[in-house]
Amino acid sequence: PIYMLFWVAPFGSLHNYYINKELCGDCIVSYDQKDLDRAEAVIIHFSEATLQGIPDKSRRKSNQMYTFFVMESPWAVSVMRGMSFKVFDNYFNWTMSYRRDSSIHFPYIEWCPEGSLFNGNTAAQYSEQVVKDILDKKKDEILALWMVGNCGYTQGAKIRRTLVSEMETAGLTIDKMGACFGKPAPRNDPSFAQKYKFYLAFENAVHCRDYITEKFWSSSLSFGLVPIVWGPKREDVVAVAPKGSFIFYEDYSSTAELVKYLQYLNTNNTAYAEYFNWRIKQPTPVENPLVDHIDYEGDRGLCKMCRLLWQKRSNKTFTSIVPSLENWWKNSDRPECLSKTTTLHDKYD
Repeated sequence: PIYMLFWVAPFGSLHNYYINKELCGDCIVSYDQKDLDRAEAVIIHFSEATLQGIPDKSRRKSNQMYTFFVMESPWAVSVMRGMSFKVFDNYFNWTMSYRRDSSIHFPYIEWCPEGSLFNGNTAAQYSEQVVKDILDKKKDEILALWMVGNCGYTQGAKIRRTLVSEMETAGLTIDKMGACFGKPAPRNDPSFAQKYKFYLAFENAVHCRDYITEKFWSSSLSFGLVPIVWGPKREDVVAVAPKGSFIFYEDYSSTAELVKYLQYLNTNNTAYAEYFNWRIKQPTPVENPLVDHIDYEGDRGLCKMCRLLWQKRSNKTFTSIVPSLENWWKNSDRPECLSKTTTLHDKYD
């Protein structure tokens, strides 16, 4: 088998990744540094991307693909933490992140468990009965759920708190959970969320390219809620989301207009149910390549890495080095993503 080594487990999490051997190849994910010499991919998380944190250069082999792995926004990494990766120009072979322009696209759904809405055999998650069961659990008392732990460390986190406050002022009822409110959300049991109709999938970054996290995939779609999305640009969401599955905050001229529409959906079951049409029938890979099938796995994540490594081993080919990691990671993102002075402009007032 091919070994893919996480040099250090990202944030200490030894995740059990789902890799279909028949579709992806025979690969083993390791977190044991003793596997360095036999690993054909060495994955370096951004927090270890320092000259002191990487493996000894003398042990690097020509067939090893060193991969830069990052799942946080450029604002959180390069602005808040002040990290620069210029010293790693011409060092990494691949990039792996939530961004679609990565060498290996690693959307947040890669952390969803096997057999869920997006990973493995997903057929049972799609049917008219599934949608009916979701809608039957909805209640009218509190319309929206918001779970948040970042209370204002980033510009996006500050803005979204203001937006949520405005939505409450406009009349939207919101149940707020998480560290910011001293009300922990139940773990490993999404049933508590099924009564809500909407989830505030508000990111902690402003227009960072493709930055769409578990707030959208897990806390909204997997839980059976309609996500109200703020943070990424609309074009980023449309590129990966199931068609007709979400409400985009910036489509509305004011917070009050958006809340009025949400209240309308609360009184019109037919209109609200349309946001679940995408879940009546399992989409084909062409319709949504981020949904896995029993005989198909999306071209993403560690499955893609495994495939590429087997291709490289078979063809004895080698991938070129990323010439400027700093340019790819930071300088190619949108200016507002990296701004230190992002304010509430007119659209958010």
